[in-house]
Amino acid sequence: MPTHRNAALVVFARAPKRGRVKTRLAPPLTPNQALTLHTACLQSTAALAASLPPAVKLYLYLTSRSLPVARRVAHRLGLPRRLQVRVQGGGDLGARLARAFNELGAEGCDRVVVIGSDSPALPRHRLRNAFAALDRAEAVLGPARDGGYYLIGLRLPRAGLSRLFRGIDWGTPRAFRQTRARLRAARLRLHLLPPGYDVDTAADLNRLRRNLRRHRGAHLRPLQDWFAAAGNKLHPSQERTGQPRR
Repeated sequence: MPTHRNAALVVFARAPKRGRVKTRLAPPLTPNQALTLHTACLQSTAALAASLPPAVKLYLYLTSRSLPVARRVAHRLGLPRRLQVRVQGGGDLGARLARAFNELGAEGCDRVVVIGSDSPALPRHRLRNAFAALDRAEAVLGPARDGGYYLIGLRLPRAGLSRLFRGIDWGTPRAFRQTRARLRAARLRLHLLPPGYDVDTAADLNRLRRNLRRHRGAHLRPLQDWFAAAGNKLHPSQERTGQPRR
């Protein structure tokens, strides 16, 4: 892990609202199950972030447009206090990512890695490898199996950063390929991490359950509790099927 004080890990997440999160999983999940799953993913991801060394600055960027509301959400969910809460603001995902990178770069952060809350079983060493890659490369990407990506990191400051995220087909199988092309067009040295997955479909949910059976990290406790509470209510077909992202 980086030892300098200018490294930052950012968790990008939707504010937990019924009917607004994990929508591709409801159905088969009920809206309440989808909400509690999203909450458990966010809590586990925040705990993973908080397990990093103190030298790494931690931020939580929520979709709420009100900072006081976002802070109340973080407090209500019992998220680690190490995470500095901020809001993503308006625009598409690209505009919001660019805004976060620009903000942190202006504040002196020179290695910034962003993850979402949809990959809560991400191995801790993957984060360590992402920061280490930014000592050699100028950008790092973690491709997701659905064509998106679960992690992006940049070495900052960087001029024209917003252009890297403009015109990307977010939420489609083209997002990773397009972003990689933008980074290469900008002549940035790019390091690729091993593929991972987001929890977006019933098949992803089943994969997550299998991962939790093999890994017992303390940060995964919220998800283990969720499966313990909801698992018996899940129909077997919910664990076997899932549609790729469109």
